[in-house]
Amino acid sequence: MTRKLIFELEEYACPACGAVNDVIVDYERGQVICKSCGVVLKDGIADLGPEWRKPESSRAYSGPIGSSIGDIEFGNVKVADKLKAISLKKFSRPISTPLERVESDVREFLESAKEKLSIPKNVIEETVMLYKKLYDAGYKAPRLESYAAVLYFVLKKHGIAAVTLKKIIEELGIDRSNFISAYMELMSTANKLGIKPPRVDPRVYIPKIVSALGIGDEKSAEVQRIAVDILRYIISVPRIRNGRKPQVLAAAAVFYACYIAGVEVTQKEVAKAADSTEGPVRELLKDLSDVIYVEVTV
Repeated sequence: MTRKLIFELEEYACPACGAVNDVIVDYERGQVICKSCGVVLKDGIADLGPEWRKPESSRAYSGPIGSSIGDIEFGNVKVADKLKAISLKKFSRPISTPLERVESDVREFLESAKEKLSIPKNVIEETVMLYKKLYDAGYKAPRLESYAAVLYFVLKKHGIAAVTLKKIIEELGIDRSNFISAYMELMSTANKLGIKPPRVDPRVYIPKIVSALGIGDEKSAEVQRIAVDILRYIISVPRIRNGRKPQVLAAAAVFYACYIAGVEVTQKEVAKAADSTEGPVRELLKDLSDVIYVEVTV
């Protein structure tokens, strides 16, 4: 028994490799796929109406790509253009090497992460390329945790503060201890390859922290402006800066900025807004009290 599958008449030019009409058809998924690079050029829909049995001699014949493909004599179902026109799915073609299987698995994980965390496409592609490079160099951390670790590494490199470690662990169902082990192994492998760890500018966390505190628009801009000035000073003091997470540095700057702007917040609230614990923020504020003085005019 076969189901009818029909595609609109058009020329198939691959946007990835430039091949024209060099395609294969996956009848099971209803897709037209570039034969050269595996990019899905078109997603089709199966006619779920009556099923027709073809003569034995013609069952294996799929027909040429044109106005329709396969069993077309009994229907005129059109392609669902609402589906994504381009979707890189390497698993739609035969997988011959372990690296290809790994890449397929990584992409599947990242597609899920993209939906849950709103991750930019360029970050997804860079994560795949970096993971393949690390895998070739012997990176073999637990599967899901290793994917998440490489993703977090790239997110930090691009300074995307909105996707925090806590959010990755919670949204993607990652074990925290395994993630930390995977990230440490990643850093070790990256070091062997000469890949420098990402340096995150603490300033990228200031808007996120201020927004999470729920400060009104009237005071929000003022708090952010003051926090940037304070953070610039904090970063300039190695004794204060070294060994502390960028979000903790930003949290301390925001706390002082709120105090100066007349916005009442607690250390606990600021730490929570920065996805940190109260301890590191309190310790940093204590150290800063020896070098930062706030003049109060009555």
